[in-house]
Formats: sequence, structure tokens, C-alpha cells
Amino acid sequence: MIQNFHSGTSNLVLPVPNKTFFPEAFRDRTRLSYYASLFNSVEINASFYKMPGAKTVLKWSGEVPDDFVFSFKLNKTITHTLQGAFDLAPVPAFMGAIGATTKRGCLLIQLPPKFRPDLFQLTALLTVLKPYGWRIAVEFRQPDWYTDDVFELLSSFDAAVVLHDMRRSATPQVLTASHIYIRFHGPEDGYRGSYAADHLAEYANYIQGWLGKGKSVYAYFNNTLGAAVQNLQSLNHLVSVNY
Repeated sequence: MIQNFHSGTSNLVLPVPNKTFFPEAFRDRTRLSYYASLFNSVEINASFYKMPGAKTVLKWSGEVPDDFVFSFKLNKTITHTLQGAFDLAPVPAFMGAIGATTKRGCLLIQLPPKFRPDLFQLTALLTVLKPYGWRIAVEFRQPDWYTDDVFELLSSFDAAVVLHDMRRSATPQVLTASHIYIRFHGPEDGYRGSYAADHLAEYANYIQGWLGKGKSVYAYFNNTLGAAVQNLQSLNHLVSVNY
């Protein structure tokens, strides 16, 4: 894979239905081991719903190659429990658990759709998270967040605004960090559908340009009820062509 380009699916998605279709070398190994032979990153969405365990994270790290990285979504007890505010109390436990791996991609922070812009709250969260040393990416589901003040705040923390295509809150193409984080939620509602070839080619061109400027790029397909794996394979091929 190209250096500084990490891509995968949101949670573990494989191109085959079960282990009987695995290559022989992987039939006695885990699903993650096989996945990591195909792709060099995964976005762990499960950590949003359930606090991860350090032992589990460490186990995963031993099942993947050295150049594989994990991106974790921040747990919803931190971002979604309190109305209009973050609950910072669970942060040390969460960060301690995912800190069990040295194969670090990004920490994904997803804000609720009803969370209105609040620079004080966002500053407080980024301030608490920054010392843990993870690259940070913030996904807004409320378009009112897309202002120069918010982008400047993210830049001051070297935190990326997630470039995503969720209907009603799709992100303008604004870069706020030394890394870029892309989430492909699917061309249809409900995380479904398959992206057209020209759409993937357009993003492959963007990614090649960003890599050429020294950026690190993380791209994940969340259309897991659609063609996430096929779209990921196509994007990886397009990025590698003529690069």
C-alpha cells in the first residue's frame, strides 16, 4: 500500500460470506487476520456503542501486520449522553483501553445531529483528548458547525474535519489538519448502495494530490449494507494507478 494512505471499512467487512471461502492459509485464523491481509486499516465503530477492553485491543494488534492501523470512534457516553455538552469523565478509561495498541490511526469524534455549535464545549473536549497523542478527526452531523471559527479551532489542535457525504450534513472540502479523514456513508440512505466509478475516480485524484503534498489520508467506507468492500478495492486501485 501507498505510504501515508490508510483505508478500510467501518467495522470488519469481508469480500466473502464465511470462513469456508477464506484462502487456505487463513481458515484457521481470525476474520481480522484475513481482513488485514487485504486492507491496511479498519474503523472501529463498535467502540462507539460499547467501551472497548484493553486486552481485546491488544489481542487485535497481534493479529495484524506492522503497517496496519486502527481508527476508533469515541464512545457515545462521552459525546451523546448530555444534551448540548460532553461528559468528560469516561475519557481516561476509553483512551486507556485504546491506548493498548501502538498501531494507531485516528480517533473519530462524531457529534449528534442536535448538538448545536459550541466552541467552548468543543475546545474542552479537544483539550482533554490532545495529550493522548492520537490524530483526531471530528464529524459534524449539524451543518451549522461549518464556520470559519470552528475550522480555525480545529486547525489549532491539528484536528481534521471529517469529509463525509451524509445527506443534510455533508462536509465542504475544508482541510484543517496534517491528516485527512474521509467517510463514505453510501450514495443511498441507510448506508446502502455502490458508488459510481467516476465518483471514486474523483476522490482518488484528490487523495493522490493530498498525498503529494505530504498529508496522511484515512478513508473508510461505511456503506456496509451496500458495496463497501468493492468500493474500497476500487478506490485503492485507482489511488495506486500512476502514483
